[in-house]
Amino acid sequence: MAHTQPTRAGWTAVLATICIWSGFILVSRHGGKGTLTGWDVTALRFGVGALVALFFLPRVALPPVRVIAQFSLFGGIGYAVAVYAGFRLAPAAHAAVLLPGSLPFATAVIAWLWLGLKPSRPQRIALALVFAGILLTAADTFSHGPRLTGLQLLGDALFLCGASSWAVFTLLLRRHPMAPLAATVATTLGSAAAYLPVWYFFLPSTLAQAPAAEITLQAVYQGMLVVFVAMIFYTFAVRQLGAQTVALQMAFVPGLSALAAVPVLGEPLSLLTLAGLGAVTLGAVLAARAVPGGASPPCSG
Repeated sequence: MAHTQPTRAGWTAVLATICIWSGFILVSRHGGKGTLTGWDVTALRFGVGALVALFFLPRVALPPVRVIAQFSLFGGIGYAVAVYAGFRLAPAAHAAVLLPGSLPFATAVIAWLWLGLKPSRPQRIALALVFAGILLTAADTFSHGPRLTGLQLLGDALFLCGASSWAVFTLLLRRHPMAPLAATVATTLGSAAAYLPVWYFFLPSTLAQAPAAEITLQAVYQGMLVVFVAMIFYTFAVRQLGAQTVALQMAFVPGLSALAAVPVLGEPLSLLTLAGLGAVTLGAVLAARAVPGGASPPCSG
């Protein structure tokens, strides 16, 4: 019984993490169709996140300022600005493929070019499947009219930029290992300090015109659930079940979020995108099985 209870709690934490990260794509795409600009959603993410981070600040040891700046640039501002702009242009299914789906591919390529870490044969097979999924998603974009194709291509490119930014952040975490909570607090506070003054004085905003319900949804989901609650659940699940088991479960986030977008957002799922989702999901599963030592931080938002 002593063993069963922690395992059950671990699986509950996995389920909660999957729900929050799948919901991130749905809520962000919903925000992309709403009144708020991508700049506003980013500001809400860091503003509310910073308030939560201040609560945890006395409990963590922050890294040097140089490391905080790197975390904030890639894991905070760079990622958020790119993906929230992408959600205004491309559907949720594309985000599902090109954000969590392409993260293993982007991480492996950047690690190879930057650190000289050549992927193993099983990893190369997994990466080939992920790349096939990306190509199938691009093919779906080209199947639309010229105007819509141009907008979706830009959105897809922004999603890939966001995944690449998070991949760099993942590699920085490996270079500067620390507790997940400390990394989250450092990234959130650093991002808020750098981004919020620029947003307030220079960037376009529709915050004053947005309904209170829209602001509340984005503020709570982006600033609290995605940044902190999911991180706590994810870390707990890894401790209870092991990194590889949890990583295998996270591989199903792309498919779940894309399928949920059909009834929730009314966005149809084409055969090309469905095939792309299948490819990246299988690639993510194989990638997780190929690295038994641990799981990289998923592209959570």
